Amino acid sequence: MKRGELKRTKPMKRSAIKKPKKKKTALQKRIDKMDSKYWGNQCKRDVTRWAHCMRCFVCGAEEPFVDLVCGHHNIFKSMSRFYRWDPMNIVPMCGHHHLWDADISPHNRKLPLAVSAYTKELQAKMPDHYAWWVEHEALRKAEKLTVGFIRKPDWRKQAGIWRLIADKAEEAAQDR
Repeated sequence: MKRGELKRTKPMKRSAIKKPKKKKTALQKRIDKMDSKYWGNQCKRDVTRWAHCMRCFVCGAEEPFVDLVCGHHNIFKSMSRFYRWDPMNIVPMCGHHHLWDADISPHNRKLPLAVSAYTKELQAKMPDHYAWWVEHEALRKAEKLTVGFIRKPDWRKQAGIWRLIADKAEEAAQDR
């Protein structure tokens, strides 16, 4: 006895055909996480590109005339992941004024007057950065990180901002 074709009474639904879900790669998982090391590295790269094109805000020296111009974090990177890559937190400084100068240096803990002079210089030359620093440093100190929801930074967004800032700084440096 020959068997005939099976006839469906209802058409087959699309949901009945399921494709296996692809597993995400380790890189894709890092890209999807908004505060991962991947985005931190992107921000670091673009901040470095930006700083190399800027002048030291203390002495005004550019990179060919000084060894290095870097970005100083007013709220230290180790103190807050949330403010680490915020554009208002980073100020361009030459290596001499950043670390070693006896008159103005934010990292010279042996000479507190040098740190105080840095604060006064920042307040005079970059009042918007100084006001941001004072406000957000107070918020950082008041935040109870052990209680409740811990805010996570959006380094993806900040990486996009830094890419634009670095590109503009490089164009401006080439025009000089």
